[in-house]
Amino acid sequence: MRLTVYTDYTLRVMIYLSLKYKDGGVATIDEMARAYGISRSHLTKIVNELSQSGFIETLRGRAGGARLARAPDRISLGEVVRMAEKDFAVVECQDGALESDCAVFRACNLKRGLHRAVSAFMQELDKMTFEDAVSAPALAASLLGLGEPVAVPLPPRGSSRKPAPAQPLHEPAPRRRAATNVQ
Repeated sequence: MRLTVYTDYTLRVMIYLSLKYKDGGVATIDEMARAYGISRSHLTKIVNELSQSGFIETLRGRAGGARLARAPDRISLGEVVRMAEKDFAVVECQDGALESDCAVFRACNLKRGLHRAVSAFMQELDKMTFEDAVSAPALAASLLGLGEPVAVPLPPRGSSRKPAPAQPLHEPAPRRRAATNVQ
């Protein structure tokens, strides 16, 4: 199963806002578009739907933008994916609204197995919150241009050891140049 680009971008917006949540930070659509290199118009639609669904609050005015409506540990990925994905049918016969032209439709058990697989996938997403979604918040914030630059030591070659926790750098890293979209 593959999630749509719309859902991917929706999850990115929620992760961005989750990283800003502790500071009470508000993020603009332009800021998120630059950080991820995503079209502003795509993000406008996503922010609108997230707001209408109650996941985020939008604020108008000079200091306006978007922020999470609840703490990141109170929002599951499953909730947001269900809002963003409109179709979870993996194969045509799973969609009850369509008639299947498959010759073995009446004798096939594939649709039931795929339904169980999608249910298991969604159960895993239901267990994960947006606080859980980022394993290294300081590094993620740094990569998105939100915080202090962070260096991550690499493990020695041939080692299966995990790298040590990220440490702040003393000098700022060069900022990534975002693509500009003319709308």
